[in-house]
Amino acid sequence: MAKYVNKEALAEVIYQELKISRKDAGHAVERIFQEMSLALASDGEVDISGFGKFIIFNRKERMGINPVTKERMKIQATKLPKFKPSQTLKNLCNKK
Repeated sequence: MAKYVNKEALAEVIYQELKISRKDAGHAVERIFQEMSLALASDGEVDISGFGKFIIFNRKERMGINPVTKERMKIQATKLPKFKPSQTLKNLCNKK
């Protein structure tokens, strides 16, 4: 079965490996994700060596179709995070 990782699972690993309290491990994980989110929200980048890079991608304004009314509509430009995995992560996923 594939391994499932979420914030709680990460905090548990930190708790076990670093021998700190579960509460402190949870705060550490939460703070890491908060800092990553703040960097991306300010059009920054998150580059984690050996894992990958998160960047902000600017999606242009475009025309779309409302699936209910079939009416053409303008979809506003948006910013969204994009992930580019490192070669190390790609190799690990492909067992190279």
